[in-house]
Amino acid sequence: MNRKKIVVIISIIVIVFSVICSVLPLITMNELADKTVISTFGETVTLYGKGLYARNSVSSAVQAIAQDMVTLILIVPGMIAALLMIRKERMIGKFLLTGLFGYMLYTYMSYAFLMYYNDIFLLYVANMTLSFYGFVLCVMMLLDEIKIERLKSDMPTKGLRIFLFVSGVMIFFMWIGKIVPTIGKDTAPAGLDNCTSLVIQAMDMGIIVPACFVIAYLLRIKHKLGYILGPVIIVKAVTLVTAVLAMAIYMKISGVEVDVASFVIFGPICIASYIFFFIIMRKIGRYNKSKNEG
Repeated sequence: MNRKKIVVIISIIVIVFSVICSVLPLITMNELADKTVISTFGETVTLYGKGLYARNSVSSAVQAIAQDMVTLILIVPGMIAALLMIRKERMIGKFLLTGLFGYMLYTYMSYAFLMYYNDIFLLYVANMTLSFYGFVLCVMMLLDEIKIERLKSDMPTKGLRIFLFVSGVMIFFMWIGKIVPTIGKDTAPAGLDNCTSLVIQAMDMGIIVPACFVIAYLLRIKHKLGYILGPVIIVKAVTLVTAVLAMAIYMKISGVEVDVASFVIFGPICIASYIFFFIIMRKIGRYNKSKNEG
């Protein structure tokens, strides 16, 4: 079985599991009798109290539901569209699928470690694992197939490098500003609620921020991997900031307090992500045409 077929099979499984993971929290109706708990830091936390996210705080459950809706409405159709483009041998489909695997990996890794244990925990783990290997196989496929000279000529590498560097710095200091004031004071950062640790912050500072700096460097030295991972991280950025904005909107609708400072930082990143997304995807969309002409 060749690499492309394996990627297609993995994609289909991830799509099916993602639909299940996104729909079940919306239709499960079981409720907790007691919806208030005291965290180990002495904070009184109101639980969501119903469905699969019953034991999560209202804030984290509402954010998860918003992300589930983005996954169901945007990401799953996006993966299907990418598979159809790959079937037609369109390079843009391979870049899109790689970036969407990145989104799925980030999402279900966070669910596996952040959400309180529920009946679909094994699906979180399966999607996390499959998305990781799907991502790796897609990158390998792009490394084998892409003729980088066709992308070098008009890829906005300088602007992309600046965007990645600035985004990495902003995200790092946003979370540092949340964490450092609590060190040595035996208190928890705002938003920890009844969770044990800051999973999202650990993933962002440990994976996303370094990835921004490494990809920016690879683009600077004109390395082939940089021209592949640059567009990929933009796809991942667009999907993730869309989910973050959906969370903010749904939190507001649900009457949950929104961390305005965080979303002020994510706002410019969101706008820039969409600008780079449309510019870069248009360039990649021309790849097959220039390949045929060549």
